[in-house]
Amino acid sequence: MLFLSLLLWVTAASALFNRPTPPSRDSFYDVPQNVSDYKYGDIIAVRPTPAKVRSLIFPMNVKNSWQFLVRSEDSHGNANAFVTTVLEPFNSDPSKVLSYQPWQDSNSIDCAPSYALLYNANGDTITTQMEIPFIQYGLSKGWFVAVPDYQGPKSAFTAGHQSGKAVLDGVRAVLRSEDVTGIEKGASVALFGYSGGSLASGWATQLQPAYAPELKANLIGAAIGGWVTNITSTALASDGTFAAGLIPNAINGIISEYSDYAKLIDSEIAILKKGRFYAAKENCLLNSVVVYIFQKFFSGLFPYFKNRVGFFDVPEVAEIVRNNTLAYVKSDGVPEIPIFAFHGEADELVPIIQPQRAYDNFCEWGAPSIEWSISKNTGHAIETFLGVGAGLSWIEKRFNGEAPISGCSKTTRTTNLEYPGADVIYSQVIATYVQGIFGADIGEDTIDINDSTWLSKIISYGFSRFLGLVGPIPLKRDDTIKDVIGNHTVDELYKGFSDVKVLLQQHQIDPIKVLEGDADIEV
Repeated sequence: MLFLSLLLWVTAASALFNRPTPPSRDSFYDVPQNVSDYKYGDIIAVRPTPAKVRSLIFPMNVKNSWQFLVRSEDSHGNANAFVTTVLEPFNSDPSKVLSYQPWQDSNSIDCAPSYALLYNANGDTITTQMEIPFIQYGLSKGWFVAVPDYQGPKSAFTAGHQSGKAVLDGVRAVLRSEDVTGIEKGASVALFGYSGGSLASGWATQLQPAYAPELKANLIGAAIGGWVTNITSTALASDGTFAAGLIPNAINGIISEYSDYAKLIDSEIAILKKGRFYAAKENCLLNSVVVYIFQKFFSGLFPYFKNRVGFFDVPEVAEIVRNNTLAYVKSDGVPEIPIFAFHGEADELVPIIQPQRAYDNFCEWGAPSIEWSISKNTGHAIETFLGVGAGLSWIEKRFNGEAPISGCSKTTRTTNLEYPGADVIYSQVIATYVQGIFGADIGEDTIDINDSTWLSKIISYGFSRFLGLVGPIPLKRDDTIKDVIGNHTVDELYKGFSDVKVLLQQHQIDPIKVLEGDADIEV
């Protein structure tokens, strides 16, 4: 027993001190000098992932995992290359691919998704790893999952053109990888992204008609949540909040992409704040959240930017913002693939007025299909988890051949937990994650859940109505819970009980048997 314990300790310690090589020290990430010789989306180099991929904390068993170095270009049309990760489950369907854009929200290449996905990668990448259970969902359904480092080799967080082009070139690469992955050239591809990932996915939909018109035949739709369409709006909303660290991460990302304006932007920063501001270049999202919590960049007595919000009025800065604002003018592009967008009406970090503007403009300009699903009672953080089920449910319907809506449709729900099929998604996510902890082969040993149960329905309804009572969680230090409950009628709580009652009656479920654990009825 002592020997076994010692062996386990040595194994764990060995793993701890043998982390995968970070991208900044991994030559595989280097952009070759002859990158311009390749076509957009060409695979320049390929290798198996240098370590097992992970399921949040634990290693994840997939059939295959690869990294591709892919040719693309930056916001200015300069040739570059980025890494995308391709995962194959054990029950893989070569006709279905999910391009999953996680939030990186950092100007450090060592926080890239391709690194965060690796088992025993630095814990600083935990915020990206939090999305892996949703990636596992796609794998459990037999879909190949591609995860691009869409911020590119400069890790240009918030650079819309760079991000959108990388997503599209990543899709091109996957569709050209049949000799390596077995993925069919004519495979159906769906895009997904929340928050920072929504920025990349949203820009991909706008750029696709002009940048990658041939992909229209493959792209069956994009599910986009916490939809970032205007970086100024998000920066000002984040100022002085729990998430203030997004601001230096984002502006450092812009400086990386627009280096000609680095000196100008530097001149706008208070001298005593510069060291602390530029330190964010080395931070992953979690580090910046901790370091800059509640700090004020554009307000307060001693803001980082001398001209406060006037920083955004500097002509060169205003032009950068305009070039990175989605749905600004029709000539920038109009999506031609179906979109499902979900958002919290009380989003504190991405105020709904900007994605609503994008929805209105795209619809007015003739977008063929946009379903706009608004959660009445969630902010940005909560919608991260309560809205993803709606987005993945919508994608699964597309893969199953169900047609999207025609035209534009806006629906407001108590929360997006109430979106048809969302409860099923969470059941699958939880089941797959738990089974994965114990070494299940994803897609082969994991169960496949396709139908709602009385329990999943009740939990979804109850939790949704509870949030209707409590409302969004405040993010600013000077906000309190005071009066939050008072702003929501207790009728919401009663409605939750009423919904459960109707559900039980409709399906002839005996509530006593439910309490006793004897009910075995699916709905």
